[in-house]
Amino acid sequence: MTRSRRPAPPRRKEVASAGLLVAETLAAHGLGEAIRAQRIAAEWPQLVGERIARRAQPDGVRHRVLHVRVASSAWMHELGLLKPQLLAALWSALGEPRMFDDLAFSLAGRTRGPNERPGVAPARRPSAPPPRTPVAADGPARARIAAEAAHVEDDELRALITRVRTRHDR
Repeated sequence: MTRSRRPAPPRRKEVASAGLLVAETLAAHGLGEAIRAQRIAAEWPQLVGERIARRAQPDGVRHRVLHVRVASSAWMHELGLLKPQLLAALWSALGEPRMFDDLAFSLAGRTRGPNERPGVAPARRPSAPPPRTPVAADGPARARIAAEAAHVEDDELRALITRVRTRHDR
């Protein structure tokens, strides 16, 4: 049984730097962009500064957009205002070719859509308990309510109190 092997890259006759050789090897195996994307996460505090890094984290590059999870809506607004400066700083630090053309901010507490990450169902909020159905007073309870309301001098108010308390048995 023979194993298929990739053809070896041609031998160089000139001396090359280790960085160039590593970059060529990663590109030959299709790993260049993946390594660059990991660099964003690893160097995030240095790229955007500690203050922003404490409140915003990169969430990956999809469709040439760098998605960033933000701690609060106030910070999302702030980063939206700083977007041109952030883009310029990130492009400058990460070099060419550009990995992304835009930034998209979203709140960190929000659930992801089903198309963003396979297998992750959107979170459901617990529903409110059903309203209690009032129980009407009858017999002795109704007589007690009428006797207690009899002390109210205003006829209209007395009728209202009696009707509400009778309807809700209180």
